[in-house]
Amino acid sequence: MIPLVADIHTHNPDASDAVINLLPDMQMRPDALYSVGWHPWWPDPDFDWVSSLAENPQIVIIGECGIDKLKGVGDLPTQIALTRRHALLAERVGKPLLLHIVGAWNEIIALRREINPSQPWIIHGFRGKPQLAAQLIAAGFHISLGAKFNPRTPAAIPPDRLLHESD
Repeated sequence: MIPLVADIHTHNPDASDAVINLLPDMQMRPDALYSVGWHPWWPDPDFDWVSSLAENPQIVIIGECGIDKLKGVGDLPTQIALTRRHALLAERVGKPLLLHIVGAWNEIIALRREINPSQPWIIHGFRGKPQLAAQLIAAGFHISLGAKFNPRTPAAIPPDRLLHESD
């Protein structure tokens, strides 16, 4: 279940009514909700750190993880494999998956078809065109919009699949 908060994804450690992206050196506040994942820009993936926190009740989303063809660390198969591990973890712990995707739409759609998840998969910080949003919605994704987005795109996203974030 996607948490009912005003901001589905933020990097502000002091935020409230938000899901805060946990960093490896960050202490969790007892009054806050978090996501945990290994970002595709970060070197030397520490999936043990991610999985060790995944069942904590303050962790309400797995991710941000994903595939970034422009700035991702590691080759495409490595990024896909790490995203698959996050997706399977999200399924195991029963939490949504938050995805950072740049230029890898076909790959993430194929991975979703392969895994056929029961948990929601959320594309975060979506800036694409309405046509791509419609394709992602048809494939089963939720879409989160931040401060920068195509102004025509929200109309292509059903209200029950549209989320907001400050990132």
